[in-house]
Amino acid sequence: MFGILRTLLALNVVLLHIFNVYTIGNYSVSFFFLLSGFLMTLIMHETYGYSLKGFKIFWANRILRLYPIYWIFATFTILLIIVFPEITLREPLIKIPNSIIEWLANITMIFPKIVPHRFNPILLPAAWALTNEILFYLLISFGISKTAKRTLVWLVLSIGYYIGTYIYYDIETYRYSAIFASSLPFALGASLYWLIKIKPLRKVRIKYVVCLYIGFLLNAHFKSKLPIELVELSIYLNMLIAFFMVYMLFHLKLSKKWKEWDYYIGMYSYPIYLSHYLVAILYVALIGYGVNNTKLKMGFIALPIYSILLFFICFLVVQFVDKRINNLKRKIKKTL
Repeated sequence: MFGILRTLLALNVVLLHIFNVYTIGNYSVSFFFLLSGFLMTLIMHETYGYSLKGFKIFWANRILRLYPIYWIFATFTILLIIVFPEITLREPLIKIPNSIIEWLANITMIFPKIVPHRFNPILLPAAWALTNEILFYLLISFGISKTAKRTLVWLVLSIGYYIGTYIYYDIETYRYSAIFASSLPFALGASLYWLIKIKPLRKVRIKYVVCLYIGFLLNAHFKSKLPIELVELSIYLNMLIAFFMVYMLFHLKLSKKWKEWDYYIGMYSYPIYLSHYLVAILYVALIGYGVNNTKLKMGFIALPIYSILLFFICFLVVQFVDKRINNLKRKIKKTL
């Protein structure tokens, strides 16, 4: 059920960016990183291997997964900036790049800053996290989690980085969106692969997974209400919940029909994650009901219509772009 999970996490990011539901989106990004660490380690071991050919096919499929949809939405955003300049000004990051470096960053999703979300402009503001993802995909494909011992060293170094931030640079951003901050959730996800090798689960009930997800939501919700000395514990509790949710979901037995639904719903996660700001621009321009007058923010009264517009645009991308890309990826994978 990783597909449904990914789409839920993407929707949580929408709630953060467009509807001001704090923390849940931030925690969902860290959850994404942990899940990616697990899945990338899994497929490198079980599907692609560490040969040169496996490396090439892995990256061919990663590029097809990440870039075509991104370029479509980025191009669409440029058109919206031209047509609705006064609306796009509500989000300071959304601007047409000027310099070669800005263009290269927005074409490649490699935003050259230690904290990528501080790069300006970003045509699709949520894309900053892909800088972190791509770096750790690269490290995993080079073999940072090829053995249990390497993975353990990586995990220890990642923990050391977090400890170092408290000692030398105690700013929350450096434990969330900075490039090296992503190392801990990625390393935890990679470590999970080795835990499963040692101790697989025999039986998992969906109700336990649901309880963990509810715990994840409650942990995010109550973070702001915790005493200051307990706030940091909430961050690590989130990673532990994510760790055990992925552990359990991997062992969850699904019927063929549920697997098909899980796969299909999961196809919406990436388009939702990338497109929610441009959908907000369209919503403000075409509807405008329940919208903040100065920002790309909305009240919950706008959620139903905004959601319909978001899913309609993502449906078009899934049907006419993503399905074709997935067919091409399957053909490439068969050459292994």
